[in-house]
Amino acid sequence: MGVAGLPDGIAGFVASALARVPPWLDMRLLAIGAGLVVAGLAVIAIRARRRRQARAQAVRLEWGIHGLKEKLRSRLSEPREFFDARAVAFPTLGASSAFEADLDAAARAVMAQAGGKPARAKQLLRQKLHSNSLNGSEAAYWRQLGALSLIDSTQDAVRAYARAADLAPDDPQAQMLAGVLYLRDGRLEAAETAFRRQMELAGQGPDGAAMRCRAGVMLGDALIAREEPEKALEAYRAAQREAEALAQKEPGIATHKRELSLVHDRIGDVLSSSGDVEAALESYASSLAVMHALAKQDAGRLEWQRDLSVSHDRVAEARERKGDLDGALESYRNGLRIAEALVRQHRDRSDLQWDLSSSLDRVGDVLAAKGKLPEALASYRQALEIAEAVTQTDHARLSWQRELAASYHKVGVLECQVGNEAEAVEIFERGRAIIARLDRIAEHRAQWRSDLRTFDQALETLRH
Repeated sequence: MGVAGLPDGIAGFVASALARVPPWLDMRLLAIGAGLVVAGLAVIAIRARRRRQARAQAVRLEWGIHGLKEKLRSRLSEPREFFDARAVAFPTLGASSAFEADLDAAARAVMAQAGGKPARAKQLLRQKLHSNSLNGSEAAYWRQLGALSLIDSTQDAVRAYARAADLAPDDPQAQMLAGVLYLRDGRLEAAETAFRRQMELAGQGPDGAAMRCRAGVMLGDALIAREEPEKALEAYRAAQREAEALAQKEPGIATHKRELSLVHDRIGDVLSSSGDVEAALESYASSLAVMHALAKQDAGRLEWQRDLSVSHDRVAEARERKGDLDGALESYRNGLRIAEALVRQHRDRSDLQWDLSSSLDRVGDVLAAKGKLPEALASYRQALEIAEAVTQTDHARLSWQRELAASYHKVGVLECQVGNEAEAVEIFERGRAIIARLDRIAEHRAQWRSDLRTFDQALETLRH
């Protein structure tokens, strides 16, 4: 550092300027001028530092919003409470992007002022909502509050989006978002009402048709949850007609085809549950054909590849129900190859690791049904190894914990069948420990106690 703490470059500049000053110049004026130069340079330095700080803060805020969006997607993919029998989780067509847009709006409105802290941002939004200067933006602020609340509280999010829907009764998107949260929260009658209102408000043209298609799918989901499969099938069929028309009218838009594939899957699920496996297989095959074309069209798009793997699994399930074990095994292995490729490309994705574990587990199921126990056990063991690793790094997904316990039970049963009883005891005990821990988390859930009895019976048989 140079004169008066200035950086060496700036001090040198000042010294050079002083050297060129005529001797007759009043030194007091020179001192004032030098002071002004120093002050000006200091102001420039302060402003530059503030710009750097502002850029750094903007980057931190952007990454903070990105992290919130990741959490929001995770929340939307699972029920409100895993132990709540009423809670359901279905794909939220068109809703995820709308929730994320509300998060972006919250970022612009309050997140910077809140220092990037969601709790403080929610507090600021509530203050705005209690003020008298909203200028017609009350519904938007309720949606922003709902999006922030959804990350950690479904109940708060439901209340906020319900209020937004009340304030914007003619906005189909507001009805959709409220309906999605009603559905997740098990408020099925309210969800049905919201989705029917969404369909009424959808309007004309391709955008309106897409809105009706999505509303129809989610209406069907609500009706399935209400145990009304015939009405659900009717809703899905109406959505299918909209999706087919859109795919024909705008063949270049991949989203239309993806949603057509989803509707085929939904129809297949209803038909399969009703016992019409042949018709279900036909519907699943239609879905598979759509996804195969999409995945081929854009081989690098992860979501298409993942959906294609799931489509293979659905076809396999229908073939398995028909008793076509060879066909089922072929389809499951098709899905398995895709799952393996995705994990190789995205080794840091725990959800893809879990998909791979599930695919191996399904292959093991069919091999066991075919009597190929050593091959089945090898597939189960590979699936179990992956599932154990994934659950070690992601303890929050209780559904994965329970599925891991189920995998322990499958392996234990097969170890018994091939004569490895000591190994089976160890495996059963590990599975039982998971269920016992989950039972302590949710003592009111009879399902866990039933699972515990399953492990206890297996262990008791081996010990006597």
